[in-house]
Amino acid sequence: MLLSSGNDKVYVFDNFLKEKECEKYLNSIPDIGFQNNSVPWDLRTIDITNDPIVEKVKNFLNKNLKLEINQAQLQNHNINSFCDLHIHDGRGRENTKYNSLIYLNDDFDGGEFKTKEGIKIKPKKGMLTFFRGDKVWHGVERVYLQDRKTIILWWQK
Repeated sequence: MLLSSGNDKVYVFDNFLKEKECEKYLNSIPDIGFQNNSVPWDLRTIDITNDPIVEKVKNFLNKNLKLEINQAQLQNHNINSFCDLHIHDGRGRENTKYNSLIYLNDDFDGGEFKTKEGIKIKPKKGMLTFFRGDKVWHGVERVYLQDRKTIILWWQK
């Protein structure tokens, strides 16, 4: 399914991962819980660039694209965290063109994916999203009650 608002376009694929696959990755991400301040990136992510999930996503998306992975990570947006609108055009992500996220849980409040031009997505367990990370300004609403856990993939230009 394609979601579109203004110039923003985000592709959404429900049930990309089954429950059992989500649980495997979910159980690999430590809980952080409520924090008053932002938790440093390296304490809330785990590199999985060489994990088989990268090939699975690449094969699924590569019908018309020739995607090559830049990096893949397990990510925890813990309770009280959020992410301001941004694009991947600098700060170590200069080579990123596309982004994908796989949502591993949906038992949290808040944590919606958002874009500058008004797309909002309430994450569902197993959902895969895909968009131009270098063009679409995107972020995450504040997370409440439970940590929000994802697999995030950055695809090279």
